[in-house]
This record gives sequence, C-alpha cells and structure tokens, in this order.
Amino acid sequence: MLVTIETQPGHAWAPAYCKPRTEKVVARYCERHGIPYYLPLLRKKKRYQRRTVESFLPMFPGYIFAHLDPDNRTEFLECHRIVHIVDVYDARERSLVAELNQLQHLEEAQCNVDLVVMPEVKVGTAVTVTEGPLAGTTGIVERRKGRTRVTVNVELLGSSVMAEMDLGELEAVDSD
Repeated sequence: MLVTIETQPGHAWAPAYCKPRTEKVVARYCERHGIPYYLPLLRKKKRYQRRTVESFLPMFPGYIFAHLDPDNRTEFLECHRIVHIVDVYDARERSLVAELNQLQHLEEAQCNVDLVVMPEVKVGTAVTVTEGPLAGTTGIVERRKGRTRVTVNVELLGSSVMAEMDLGELEAVDSD
C-alpha cells in the first residue's frame, strides 16, 4: 500500500517497535484495518547455485511507521505484535515525515542502485572492526577530511595507531 507521507492535524506518524520478524505481518494487519503505514523494504539478492533469488526485507528490522490518531491507535495496538510505539512530538514529526519521504525516494531507486543500511557511527564511538585484515581490533572512531578513521590506542606504550576504514567494516561496541 503506497501511502502519501505528510503531516495532518490530529494524526501523527510514529515508529512502532514490533516483535522480532513480524514487520510484514503488522503491515498486512494495517492494510486489512485501513491504518496508513510505511514499511521501508531493502532489496536483497542472493545467488543459489545457478539462480539468483531476490527478496525484500525491512530496512530497519523491528520497526514499522504508522500514521495514527487516537481512534486507530487502539486498533493498531490490538494487533498484539507491537512492543511499543515511539511517541513523536510536533517539531520532530515534521523531521520524521521529511526523512520518510526521502526513504521512499531511495526505496524507489533500488531498481537502479543497490542500497546498504549502515549503523550511525559517531566520532568518539568505540567500535570493533568486523571485516578485513584488522577484524577483531577495537578502536575509537575519528573523522578527518570526510574519511572515517579508527584509532587504536596502545596504552602501555603511550601511543596510538590510526587506520582508515569503511563504515561497513565497523560495528559499535556495546557500552554494557
């Protein structure tokens, strides 16, 4: 269901966190009940022996965006697959609507371009390198001149080593 994403008085676009692997089930529920929603999908191609299989998976696993008002909010929660709804307030909703419209344009461009979703990694974030010859190395992210650099400190020697990495090769370290 292609929905026009825009702000309306009395309604609000909000991300809803679903139970694991139930985003498409929630989308079908919304369609049956007439609740406007947006589930951005990412095209994945996988090659099996002599054939290529194309599938569409949620761009943001666990999330679906719904256009809710006080009446359909209750009906939306009756789906029993929603863990919680992230409340978005007026100023932030305008920003969310703009971002969702940009996502729709990106999603439409997938027939010509391969999209990759990467986690946001901010300067100062502790990361682990997941691919390449430095896999398993932990460091701190720095950005200089538009490039992402990872600094690995050797505390015992009082010095550090820096390497340029692609964001796709990094994973944020949990701060638990």
